[in-house]
Amino acid sequence: MGWFSQSYIRLVKHCYVFYIVLCTCIGGTYGGVLFRLQRHSVPVTARDGRKHVSLDHLVQAKRRDESRHRWLLDAASADPASFALGGTADPNSAGLYFTEIELGTPPSKYYVQVDTGSDLLWVNCAACKTCPTSTELGVSLALYNPAASLSSSKVFCGDAYCDLASTEECRGSDVCVYQLGYGDGSSSQGYFVRDSLQLSFKAGNSTTVTNATVAFGCGTTQGGELQSSDQALDGILGFGQSDLSIISQLKSQGKASGVFAHCLDGGAEGGGILVIGEVQEPGLVYTRILQNQSHYNVNLKSISVNGAIIPIDSSVSLNGGTIIDSGTTLAYFSDSSYQLLLQAIFDAMLLETTNFPWEGMTCVPFVGSVDDVFPSVTLNFEGGAAMVIKPHEYLIQVEGEAGRGSCIGFQTPSTNNINLNILGDLVLKDRLLVYNLPLQQIGWTDYDCSANVSVLTTTGQAKMVFASSIPTSGNAVHTQKLWLVLGVICLHIFYSLVYFL
Repeated sequence: MGWFSQSYIRLVKHCYVFYIVLCTCIGGTYGGVLFRLQRHSVPVTARDGRKHVSLDHLVQAKRRDESRHRWLLDAASADPASFALGGTADPNSAGLYFTEIELGTPPSKYYVQVDTGSDLLWVNCAACKTCPTSTELGVSLALYNPAASLSSSKVFCGDAYCDLASTEECRGSDVCVYQLGYGDGSSSQGYFVRDSLQLSFKAGNSTTVTNATVAFGCGTTQGGELQSSDQALDGILGFGQSDLSIISQLKSQGKASGVFAHCLDGGAEGGGILVIGEVQEPGLVYTRILQNQSHYNVNLKSISVNGAIIPIDSSVSLNGGTIIDSGTTLAYFSDSSYQLLLQAIFDAMLLETTNFPWEGMTCVPFVGSVDDVFPSVTLNFEGGAAMVIKPHEYLIQVEGEAGRGSCIGFQTPSTNNINLNILGDLVLKDRLLVYNLPLQQIGWTDYDCSANVSVLTTTGQAKMVFASSIPTSGNAVHTQKLWLVLGVICLHIFYSLVYFL
C-alpha cells in the first residue's frame, strides 16, 4: 500500500475511534443523577404564537382527573438526590410528569410518573402479560426482572412493610401482594420486593451516588388504561407522606431528611426537576399541612379576583382542606366556590364577550393576549401565604368543532357527585414547591424550572443542582440513531479499505 492509502486508513481509524468515544459520551448522558422531568407535547401553534389544544384532548384530561378524584376519596438528613423530570401539564399531550429511576444490581432504568397524591412505588414486572410494551411519550419501556438483580428479594407476610401495605389476608411464608384499583376502572396487581434504588446528586462537575434498599411493587397484571400505550410508563413513583412512600422509607433509613421539592416546567420544552433534600431558595412562602390526612391537604382560605373575595369551603374535601396533587392536570374547586370564581373572572374582564360551554367547561371565543384581557387570580392560604395565577397560566387556548377560544382551566368536579378542592399541575407548574415533612409544611415560589436549584448538603454547604430534560425519541434518540448510522458507515469504510488495500 502506498503512503496515501496508509494515511487514509489512519484517518478512517481515527474516525472509528472518534465514533467509539462519541457513543460512550452519548451513553453517559443517560446515566445520571438528576430526577429529570420530561415534557411530551404535540400542540398546534396558531399565528399568534400560542399553542391551541384540541377540545377533545382537554375533555380527556378532565375525565382523567375526575377518575383520579374517585380514587383520592377512597385512598388512604442525608445528602440530597436529584432527578430530572419529563412530561407536561399540557392536556393536549401527556398531562403528567415523569422521571427516570434506576433499580437493581446492576442498575436498570425505568420511567415512572411522579405522583404526590399516592404512596406506593410500583413498576411493571417481567412476568406481566398485560403490561404495555410501547408508549407515545417518547421513551423506551422496560420490565423489571427480580431474577436479574443481585440485590432483589421478595417481601413476605409478617414483614413490617407488608403489614402496612397489604389489604389482603397474608399468612405464613406467602409472598406479600398488593392490589390497586382506580376510579376509571384501571388496576394494578402484583407482589412486593426489595431492591436497590440509586440516589444521585449532581452539582457542578461532581456527582455523588449512593444506594438505598427500598420496598416497592412488582406489577404482574395491569388492567384498564394501564394497559394502554398512549401515555404508558413503567410505573408510578408515589411521593405521599405515609410510611409506605419512598420519601418516608429513605427518611427512616437516614438516607433523606424528609424534605423534597419539585419544579414542573410549563414551557415549550417542559420537564423540570425533582430533588430529595433541603432546597435553599429565597422568596419561599409556607402554609401548614393539615394533620392526620391521607394526602397533602392544606387550608386554602379564599380566592381573590380584582378585589372580589371568594370563600372556600374546606369541609368538602376528605378530612377537610385542599389537596395538592401533581397527578392531577387541572385545578378543581367545590361547586359553590367555582361558580363565584367564574363570575368574578367575567366581571373583571376588559372585554365584553359571550362564553360557550363544552363538556362541563367554560370557554370564551378569544385567542389574543389573554394577560391583557383576563384578571389574575390569587389563592390565599392559611398563614398569609399567597399564590398568584396569571391569566396565561389558567387559560388554555383550544380549537375544535365547538369553537375556538380560551377555556378556563379552573374546574368543578361536582358533575360526577364528587366535591373536592384539588390543586393540580395547572397551578403547580412554573413554581418551585417544597414539601417539608418534619415541619409539616409546604412552601412555594415562582421559579424558572429550567434554571438551577440550590440544595443544602450534609456539610452545610449550598450547592447548585442543574435542571435538564429527559431525552425522548423526538430529539436525543433521533440524534443517537444518526450517529449510529454514521458509525456503521465509518466501520464499513474501514473494513473495506483493509480488505482491498
